[in-house]
Amino acid sequence: MLLHEVEREASLGGVSLTQVAREFGTPLFVFSGDALRARVDEFVTAFGSEWPHFELMPSLKACPIIGVRALLTQLDCGCDVFGPGELEGALRAGVPPSRISVNGSIKDQEIIRKAVGLGARIVIDSPREASLVNRIAKDMSTVARVMLRLKPDLADVQATSDFAPDLRIADLTQRIKYGIPNSELDDIAALWSTLDAIQLVGFHSHMGRHSKDLAVWQGWVSAIAKKLLTLEPLLGDVESPVVNIGGGFASALDADLDVVNRSGQTPSLPEFATAICQSLREGLSDSKYNWSDWTLEIEPGRGLHSDTGVHLTTVRNLKNERSGTEQRWAEVDTSEVFLDLHGVPDECPLHFRCVSKRAADATTHYDVVGLTCNAEMLSLDTALPELDIGDVLAIYPTGAYIEPMAANFNALPRPGSVMIDQGKVRLIKHHETVDDVFARDIIE
Repeated sequence: MLLHEVEREASLGGVSLTQVAREFGTPLFVFSGDALRARVDEFVTAFGSEWPHFELMPSLKACPIIGVRALLTQLDCGCDVFGPGELEGALRAGVPPSRISVNGSIKDQEIIRKAVGLGARIVIDSPREASLVNRIAKDMSTVARVMLRLKPDLADVQATSDFAPDLRIADLTQRIKYGIPNSELDDIAALWSTLDAIQLVGFHSHMGRHSKDLAVWQGWVSAIAKKLLTLEPLLGDVESPVVNIGGGFASALDADLDVVNRSGQTPSLPEFATAICQSLREGLSDSKYNWSDWTLEIEPGRGLHSDTGVHLTTVRNLKNERSGTEQRWAEVDTSEVFLDLHGVPDECPLHFRCVSKRAADATTHYDVVGLTCNAEMLSLDTALPELDIGDVLAIYPTGAYIEPMAANFNALPRPGSVMIDQGKVRLIKHHETVDDVFARDIIE
């Protein structure tokens, strides 16, 4: 939906992107509430039709903008958070504490105490953390709900990672810090009878966007099921234990900048759901619970958000070299440090479209360059209409991970954000000012 509207109609939700740029100023991040609603519905329909107890727990890290997260709260989504900042963000966005899952390594006493007091669920990442949560919950005269974060063994999966095509997924998932090392998991199990202020409600694991291959995903959930069955006795009498398989689903456009290998067809969400749930049902066949008693959770980030965002920028200057090989530059008011683009790109996966002129006239080639003292080669030899100063370009998809990675290089204020939802446009994040950029500096 987003791609069709931007490419063919230069709009989102029936709203002209050129008008949005003129009204709110550029550079500007634009989020489509309509596209987000549609994507949530796709996830819920695809996985809910395969699994009776299903929970969508989007990760806040992918798009930590309160206005966007508030819409997900309205759409009855839970929330996975990492660290105290994201926990506060989820609360400000109205997520009920009981629907918040506090993830991440090296949680300190402050965030654990806050999470326990709120009634949020804590995902345990180490034996030390298990003991710390137990002690704090006991001090607070309560019982904390917890999950154990696993590191499933993918030794039988030979596929390499789309992030790093020279490395096996099996090796990376063990090398990356997240999750309880298997030997330390044995230590936790041995201690469990002494941890009387925590209640284990399920198991968590996260692979990430390593692969679009459905066979890899099936191997992943099979490995999760195999591991959790060895720990199932720790669950006690929980009625509907949770198995959370994380996120890492590719978006439809699959244009995320951190992915090196985007080759191959991206499966649809129903295809992901069918393959994953079939493998999980088989993996849970030896559980003391019926598979349908388990609650399945997923935590999409890029798969939910990526294709719901557009970045707008205005052409501020044009250059044309006519001596020798002709070269045209379109200098725009955004930057590689706002778009997580760096250096000289071999090929930028993002789309560039002039929304203030007809797409059919895109017959002139420009290097689109940004405004810092870096090389700022945002997109090379880009087919665009004959541009004028003041024309508006849309860069997409930019809905996941890009806005939170924006930096202040050259003391640039970071862009603001708007949401277009059900025909209405509203500012959801102010543009920074130069005063904001220097607000933390101190002169003695």
